[in-house]
Amino acid sequence: MKELSLHLLDIAENSLTAGATEVSLGLRLTNAGVLFLKVQDNGRGIDVEKLRQIENPFFTTRTTRNVGLGVPLLKQHAEMTGGKVEIRSNPGKGTEITARFHIWHPDIQPLGDLEGCWMLLAVANNEANILLNCETPGGSFRIGSAEVKRELELEDLQDAEIRADLKALIRNNLEDIGLTNRKIAYKK
Repeated sequence: MKELSLHLLDIAENSLTAGATEVSLGLRLTNAGVLFLKVQDNGRGIDVEKLRQIENPFFTTRTTRNVGLGVPLLKQHAEMTGGKVEIRSNPGKGTEITARFHIWHPDIQPLGDLEGCWMLLAVANNEANILLNCETPGGSFRIGSAEVKRELELEDLQDAEIRADLKALIRNNLEDIGLTNRKIAYKK
């Protein structure tokens, strides 16, 4: 995975596969140049035995393949910047995966298409509420698919014009707070 948004997408897809009806994608940039990526869900959770194995690339609960590279790659990319990954899970209540990156490190990956990541998850998983919460020293931005559908009185987000408008809204707000698809704006 070459972009941080792809990590978020991968972990969120696992959350939805685990029965989550609400998935929160979080990005928080501190004044010290630390970026926290968090995916939190209300899915089935992970039992203690599986939680011990989750960082092993040769462990997966999927029957369609024999490897599970999502968490191991996220951990590797975080550690390459001097960061780390923490996983908390409560069976029956959900899981929270947090990765810490140091954005000044030369190995930090670009943010990528965060608005596309949110849009893909929101459109493909109409029954789930997909939240995006971003916070930087320059401000904050939040959007949730359930709230958007409620406010616009929509059943789903399939309309191409609405999707384009939502992507532009997210992109503009992310740029306003210092997050772009190519880099994370930060002055040391």
